[in-house]
Amino acid sequence: MPDGLSVDVGGPSAIFPRGYLWQAPVWYLIIAAPLLASSSVWLPAWFRFGAAAGLLGAMLTLLGVLAVVRVRACTADSTGVWLGLPPTTKRRGRNRRRVVFLPWAQIERVRLRTNSFGVRLEFLLSPAAPSSVRPVHYSAGTALRRWLVLLIPGCYMRRPIGVATPLDGPPRYRMNVRGRTIDQLRREFRAAAPAEVVIAVVVRRASAVSSPTAAPPRVA
Repeated sequence: MPDGLSVDVGGPSAIFPRGYLWQAPVWYLIIAAPLLASSSVWLPAWFRFGAAAGLLGAMLTLLGVLAVVRVRACTADSTGVWLGLPPTTKRRGRNRRRVVFLPWAQIERVRLRTNSFGVRLEFLLSPAAPSSVRPVHYSAGTALRRWLVLLIPGCYMRRPIGVATPLDGPPRYRMNVRGRTIDQLRREFRAAAPAEVVIAVVVRRASAVSSPTAAPPRVA
């Protein structure tokens, strides 16, 4: 991954496979259910409910910490965009270090929008983008099976991290960027991308009843 424009991607998916964070509530229920069961009469109620409350607090703390994680996992230069961890990462697992390269010729538009997490960044693929870089989507059953496999300790190391969320309509990759303003990202991507790639800033404006509505994108 070359030196160039590098941005921090926020959230646990920059470290773990997509959906891995939702394992925490499942493990909590597996552990807390026997504690709260009425059949656990051999333990006093104050101990059982106290232990369940302590585990709940620990789980919420874990989720809160992982939600604010920032990892430098998006780099761009005059040739294209790299989505994934830099070569200097010490993360274990070959698949977790997998990088997706999107040449500018396969990107139709870069879309920016502010949100509560920072800036939402989207790379909309052009019709010429090959299937090898297009987002892979699974059926509901397949997605559930892949998620359940993650319950096995260590299996997450065999999956690539979920730096960007793959979406359809149109095919695109979405991520949350932190540490940069929307104007900074607009200028930096405009300097790195060729002129035919549109850099669009979606602006939200409040209506007369103070309900947010999306305004037409500002194109750079």
